[in-house]
Amino acid sequence: MIALIILLIVLNSSADAQTLDELVRDGYIAYSTEQLEEAKEVFEVLQTEYSDSHLGQILLILIEIKEGDSMEAKRLLAEFDNSCNMNSSSCDSPSIHIIAKTIQGKMFDSEPTLITADEMIGELTDDLYKDCFEAQIDVYLNNENPQETCNSCDKYRRLSEGCLSPEIALKCFIAYYSSYRNEDAKEVRRSLGAEEKNEIKKQFIRVEF
Repeated sequence: MIALIILLIVLNSSADAQTLDELVRDGYIAYSTEQLEEAKEVFEVLQTEYSDSHLGQILLILIEIKEGDSMEAKRLLAEFDNSCNMNSSSCDSPSIHIIAKTIQGKMFDSEPTLITADEMIGELTDDLYKDCFEAQIDVYLNNENPQETCNSCDKYRRLSEGCLSPEIALKCFIAYYSSYRNEDAKEVRRSLGAEEKNEIKKQFIRVEF
């Protein structure tokens, strides 16, 4: 578990958050080497300077578990669970919710909670895949590679179950129509807004199926 958290910290590091990253690393290193008082000191600094940090909150939960205070750890887990929605744009670390839910499932010996954690992993993974496919669509379209654009659109549509934003629908329409995949073009055309339909008229003048 700790290795996973440290990995997440490293992957999410950025120059703008260097101080936060360093604090969190120090806290988890202290925790993992049984220096719990030092870990608590780091947590207090995190609470003062980065009160909304999910990583700081999880650090405290792990410290409580390590010290044997399971009741306090459970209380903190419940508090954390209710404090933030991982699907909200304001959530800075959706992956930490999964870690918290996994800890919670283990502590409560709860199969349903662990199943929920598994579902959360699936949701987060789907979002990451959609971001990846959307980036591919942009790159392939800009590079005038309609075949690969179509392939990425196919993957995105399967994952999103056909629910496309007008912007993505426009890109996929251009790729499909340019590749003579008229049935797919018809399907994504339903998701176009007025602005996107006008853009199609500019590009193709006349659309015929």
